[in-house]
Amino acid sequence: MARATIRDVARVAGVSDATVSNTVNRPHLVNPATQERVRQAMETIGYVPNAAARALRVGRTSTLGLVVLDFGNPFFAEVAAGAEQAATEAGAEVALFHTGLGEHTREQRLLHRLAEWRLDGLIITPNDVNHPALTLIAERGTPVIVLARQVPGGRHSAVRSDDVLGGEIAARHLLDYGHRRLAFAGWRRDERYDGAARVAATADTTLEWLDTGNADIAGGLEVGARLAGQASRQRPTGVFCANDLIAAGLIQQLTRYGLRVPDDLAVVGFDDTDLASAASAVELTSVRQPATEIGRAAVQLVMDEMTERDRNGRDIVFQPQLVIRESTAGRGEPLKAGLRQ
Repeated sequence: MARATIRDVARVAGVSDATVSNTVNRPHLVNPATQERVRQAMETIGYVPNAAARALRVGRTSTLGLVVLDFGNPFFAEVAAGAEQAATEAGAEVALFHTGLGEHTREQRLLHRLAEWRLDGLIITPNDVNHPALTLIAERGTPVIVLARQVPGGRHSAVRSDDVLGGEIAARHLLDYGHRRLAFAGWRRDERYDGAARVAATADTTLEWLDTGNADIAGGLEVGARLAGQASRQRPTGVFCANDLIAAGLIQQLTRYGLRVPDDLAVVGFDDTDLASAASAVELTSVRQPATEIGRAAVQLVMDEMTERDRNGRDIVFQPQLVIRESTAGRGEPLKAGLRQ
C-alpha cells in the first residue's frame, strides 16, 4: 500500500497542502477547527509525518536530550517525568540517556555522539561540568542545561537545588535532636557535605565522612555493616546520607544487625523520593528537592535559550525543605542538646 501524502490529507480535509503543512509544523498559524479537521483526515487515511524530512525543512527535530547519571535513582525518574510533561506541552519529545556515576569513558562517548545529532537542546547531569564536549555542543547551536550541578563561571545555564543549604538543614536537624557525633555517608565530599560540615563546625563538633564508593543502596549497606561493627561509643549517633538510596541501604543493614533507628543511630536522607516513605520499615527523614519542578524548569530554560541565545549562564536554584519522619524523630520529642554524648 502506498504511503499517504500531504496532498492526500489536504484532499480529504478539504484544505490546501500548505494548511496541512502548517498544521504539522506551525500549528499556531492554523485555527483550532481547521487543525482538528486536518488531524481527523490524517487519522482516516493513516498519514504519518516524516520526522526526518520535517527536521530538514524547519531546522529543528523537536527532540530534547536528557542525560542522567542513573536510571535506578528515583530522583532522576521524577526529573524525567517533569521534563517529559513540559516537553509534551511545548510540542517536543524527550530522548533519555544515562551515563553512570563516575563512568567518564561512557560519558565521553555519549557526548561526542550527541554532538553529531540534531537535538534542539541538551539537559544533562554530567560527571564533569567542565567537559569540553559540552562546550562543543553549545558552540554548534544546541542549548546545554546542566541539571543538579552548579556551573562555575556560568558557562552553561543550570537548574538545581541549593545543596549547601540542604546539607545545613540536615545537620542542624540532627544537632537539634541532641546528636553531637555526626557523619556524612556519600561517594564524595560535595556541596551537601560542605553545608553539613559548616553547621557542625558552629556546634564545635566535626563531621566524619563515610565513603560509600557509589550512590546506590549497596553503598548504604556497606556503610551500615561498618557502623554496626563499631562499639557504640565510637560510632556516630546521627548520619546524613547523600541521597535516599544510600539511606535506605543504611537503615536496612542497621536493622539486620539489630540496631534501632533512630534510638541507636538517626538517619537523614536527601531527595525525599518514594523510598523515604515506603521502602523500609522505618520511614526516612529526608531533605526534599522538587524533582518534578526541576525537570519542568530545565525544559522551559531550553525552550527559552532556543530563541534567546544570550541567556546562557542563568542559574535557577530551588530551595530544599526538610521532611521529618521516624528515622530521626521516632515517636517522641526532640532530645535535649548533649543527651547523646
